[in-house]
Formats: sequence, structure tokens, C-alpha cells
Amino acid sequence: MDRTRIIFAAIIGVTLIIICGVFTYNFISDRAATNATPEFTAVTPGAAASTPIVQLDSPDPVFGANYDSADGLPTYICGADAFGSYFTLQQMQMSGKDIEHGFHLGIVPFFLDDDPAYDVSEEQRTALLESGQWECLLTTLDSVALKSPGVITAIVDESAGADQFWGRDIETLNDLDGKRITFARGSVGEYFTYYVLSIARLNPRFDVTLLPQDSVADAVAFFNEGSADAVSGWEPDIYDAEGGGGNTLLSSEQLRIVIDSIVTSRQAIADDADLVQRFHDAWFDTLKAQVEDFDTAAMQIAEWGHNDWSFVYPESATDDFAIWLESVAQADLGDNIAVMRDTRPLVNRLEIARRVWAAAGLDVPDDDVEALINPGFVSRSASQAALQANGKPVNDSFSIAAQIDVSTIANSGDATTLAVLPCRRFSFLPESTELTLESRRILDDCVVPTMSQSIGLLLEVEGSSAWPGPAGTYTETEIIEFAEARAQSVVDYLISQGIDQARFVVTAVLPPEDHRESEDPLVQQEDRFVEMTLITSGR
Repeated sequence: MDRTRIIFAAIIGVTLIIICGVFTYNFISDRAATNATPEFTAVTPGAAASTPIVQLDSPDPVFGANYDSADGLPTYICGADAFGSYFTLQQMQMSGKDIEHGFHLGIVPFFLDDDPAYDVSEEQRTALLESGQWECLLTTLDSVALKSPGVITAIVDESAGADQFWGRDIETLNDLDGKRITFARGSVGEYFTYYVLSIARLNPRFDVTLLPQDSVADAVAFFNEGSADAVSGWEPDIYDAEGGGGNTLLSSEQLRIVIDSIVTSRQAIADDADLVQRFHDAWFDTLKAQVEDFDTAAMQIAEWGHNDWSFVYPESATDDFAIWLESVAQADLGDNIAVMRDTRPLVNRLEIARRVWAAAGLDVPDDDVEALINPGFVSRSASQAALQANGKPVNDSFSIAAQIDVSTIANSGDATTLAVLPCRRFSFLPESTELTLESRRILDDCVVPTMSQSIGLLLEVEGSSAWPGPAGTYTETEIIEFAEARAQSVVDYLISQGIDQARFVVTAVLPPEDHRESEDPLVQQEDRFVEMTLITSGR
């Protein structure tokens, strides 16, 4: 073989080797891409959801200035958002209450200073608590109902106006039918949306269009550009919805469904219940100091640093912190004692939250909700007189297990209709004003949850009765009295379920003139109803 042919053959061989190498590389790359861990993509309710891939690596906790890893004290890690009533944690560190009670508090502050390391998703938060890497998580009751990541060991507050639902050209909740609604996905604003829809018996999957966004600010911007008819969010971003022609339809000032809680990991309780107790003692001790010397507490929070995260600044600490707490009804030790002495209201709210989540198409746990509450730590803190505060929080309207004065709303001259409840046909025993068992079940489902979780809503109950013929059988007075008696029967049942009687307005209405003294059973049936209208003070 001459030299030219040898060179030609060598070139062909090298070429074939290169081609084979490229093919092999592409094949391996394709297989690697096929087997790679998929990214989790959030989906809207009702869609097929992929299983979230959750990171179990926690961001580094932030410790106080006096933290000494060599002093032998245990650490106690809590995850929390930037939220006024949660800043008790920062105050605890700066005041040294954690060390005073025998541990070092470590805080994982979500979205701290826009640092990507602290961008902790909802899924990651609950996974870190559930795995026992964190001892506690400050989060909402509805989140616990949805995920069961730990045990509620204390109540932090009720949202008392911070969470709001706005709409454009929408007069009542009934008008949301067919509308587009936006909110921050995975947030309490999503739950607030579902609950608002449940009042008017609108199905989140079919009766409205849900348009979740990445944040409250994004949701408000989406609303303002005209891409949504209603928006759910919280202060301060929600107020920007006014720029898009929005008005407040409902807020947590009236509807107290957003409850913040201390959720403790099951592992922490099982492994070191004494440490968990020391944390709760420190929490109530810190809260006592906050109530009794608010200025010092506010300054300690400002001096913790990260002021653009907390919005509490040294030069205006007292005012900044007070603004945070104006629309939050904090639960002090006394409130916690009352709640944990009788946990039925909490159990009821957890059950309601699960029904609301399930109606929106989300999977909810089937565990016993009573097991999600451990009242023992509050009970043991209550036995210590030194933890009892001599003063009141900025907003002292915490309502669970409390009697709230509703006279200002009942006497308000600017009350407006919030919603006409869709349940209006109730069965009574023959020729009687006594409700049947089925009617009581309907009231338990349609009315009791909303009335039991609100303090700023009244219920107008209007009774109507048929006016049977022949002419002269009944008088107008008899018909109106019978209609009012049936309305009162509904009210009496609701009062028996723990609703304050001052929150009801009882009225009666006569049938249309062409229905009066009718002998037609179908006409008579049309006029037998009790209509209920939720009323709120002027928006």
C-alpha cells in the first residue's frame, strides 16, 4: 500500500472515531437529561400536581449577639416570616430572654435581605419542621390543617384587618360568580380567597377563574393592569389595588379566619419536652416585657438589624412596630390559657379549614385534628405568675373564647350587604316553626362556620310564609307573625351554637300580592323560605 493510501485510510479512521465519539456523547447526555431530577412546578387547584422536590438543607440560623457555641446551652431553631407579631423572636434574642431561660434561639428569617439562601418555600418550611431540623415554625392555622407538619403549642395572634379581599365593580360576594381572582400562590391569601368563595357557595374550580401569582405585589399589579377582577392579599401591598379601581370587599377585621400559631416539631416534643417548655416560657416572658415596656421592645427589634426586612428602624422604632401590630390581635398568655383550656374552637377551625381546602381540590390529611393541638406547654407556663403581663397588646381584640362588643356595628347607620347566603330553603315540622334535623345540618354547614369565625358581621334573617287560601282563612297579621316566628327559629338554633344573639336582625316579609290566599301548593311552596344576608359596616 503506497503512502497516499495509508494517509487516506488514517484520515478515514480518525473521522469515524470522532463521529462515534460524538454519537456516544450525545446518547449519554440524552439519557442523563432523561433521568435528571425534575424541577417542581406549581400548579393551580384542580390540575394534576407533580410531587414537590424539597430541599432539606436549612439556611444558617441567625443567632443573637451573645451566642456562644461553647457555653453548653442547647439551641432552639425557629423559622419565621417578616411579620410584626413574629418579631417577638427577635426581641427574645436581643433581650437575652433565651439565654435567661437556658437555651440559644436561632432564627431562620424567610426572604432575609433578598438573600437567595433564605428564599424558603412553603414546602421546604414544612419539610424542615416535619423532619425535626427545626424545633418550631411560626405559621397560620390553615397551613397546619393542610399539611400537618407539627403540633400547635401556642397561638400568636389573629389577623384583625391585615388580610383583605378587594374587587373592582363588585358589590357583594355573590357577584364573584364568573370573575377572575388573583392572589399569591401558596399563601394565606389563597386560603382567604377559598373561604370568601365558600361563603357564597361558589366552587373555586368551576365558578371562578383563579390566577395565582408569585407574590402579593405581583397579584396587585396583575389586578391593576385589568387582568383580574378581584385580588386577595395583605398589608401594605394590598392598598395599591386602589390604583386599579379596587375597593375592599372583606377583611380579616371582620372575618377572623387567619390565625398565627407556634407549631412545634413532634421530634422536639418527644426528644426534649423540657427544652420546648423553656422556649414557651421565654416567649411569654418576652411578650410580657413587650406589653409592659413597648418602647424598649421596639428598639430591641430595630437593633437586631436587617431593618429593610423588618421595616422597624432605630429612629422610629416605636411607631414602626406599632403600625405592624395595629391590624394584628396578639394573643397574650391569658388569651392562650383561655384557648388551650377548651380547644374545641381551635379544633373546629382546623376542621373548617380542611373542608375549605378540600373544596378547592387540594388533598388534605386524614389524621385526627385534635392531635394537632398540645395545650400542655401553655398550661405549664400559666402556672408561673411571673409570666403574667401587666398590660394589654396594641390591638386587644383577640376574639377566640372572648365576648366581643358588636353594638357599634349593630347600631351602624352605614351597614351594607356583603352576601346573600345561598341556603334559603329550610324544612319545618308540619304547621310548625320547629326546624327539622336536615335544616339544622344545612345551617351547621352554611352559616355557623362564618358566624363563629367573625366578629364584625351581622346576619339579617328574613322569614317568609305562604298565605294559604281560601280567602279569609288567615289574616295578614297571622301570616307575618308566622313568618317572623320561623326566622326566629333559625336564629334560636344559631344562638344555641354559640353565636351572640346581638348579631342577628330578625325581619319578616309577606308573599307577593298575586300569591296571597292561593290554594296552589306550588305557589305556596315558593313563599316558604328564610333568607339570610350577611351585613358589614360600610366599606
